[in-house]
Amino acid sequence: MIMFRKRLLGALSIVAMSLVLTGCLGDYFAPEDRSSVPVAGEFDHLTESGVERIKSRGSARLDMTSGRLEKEVLGLPADTAYGPTILAKDGRMIEISIAGPEGDVSASSDTLRFNTVSTRPDFSEATYFLRAGSWDELVKFIHDGVARYGIDADAAGRWIESIGGRHTETSSYALGPGTSTGLAVTYDLRYDGPKGQRVIIVHVNPVQDLKD
Repeated sequence: MIMFRKRLLGALSIVAMSLVLTGCLGDYFAPEDRSSVPVAGEFDHLTESGVERIKSRGSARLDMTSGRLEKEVLGLPADTAYGPTILAKDGRMIEISIAGPEGDVSASSDTLRFNTVSTRPDFSEATYFLRAGSWDELVKFIHDGVARYGIDADAAGRWIESIGGRHTETSSYALGPGTSTGLAVTYDLRYDGPKGQRVIIVHVNPVQDLKD
């Protein structure tokens, strides 16, 4: 009987200690801190702490499964008047993944930015840059956009043929939007042969905005 009581008291002490520790850890994080820290598999926020987390981690996963990049889902007030510009740290790239209604938009970029106005409950656009180190890499980026996002293959082919990687050519040309992910993805091509500039500005917009 004495041995049983000792075991019972020991078990109760362990339970009591775990309850105390749970209470202490629960009080450590303020409610707003809990909501701004997504667990594995969830989406990132664009709060101040969320942006810092994206920079330090080097990746951003955003939720546009509703077809829109809603401020509330991002942890922001509905009347937020502008979006952040997120620059990669220490020469690294940001691994971007935007979940759409029917597929993901993904890329590696050194810049990720957002546009909105205070009267919209969502962001009108997410933008990132694809910087090609060569003409062949630029063509690969374009073909990837055709295959993954439904950008018009004929229009892409005509632009590639017209420029041909020639160092004397310059061009600013928009391909798209492709809508196969349920989002509107536009490739804004910026080619300047004399300056060695080969950049695609990728715009991701709600498809619904095309109809409004």
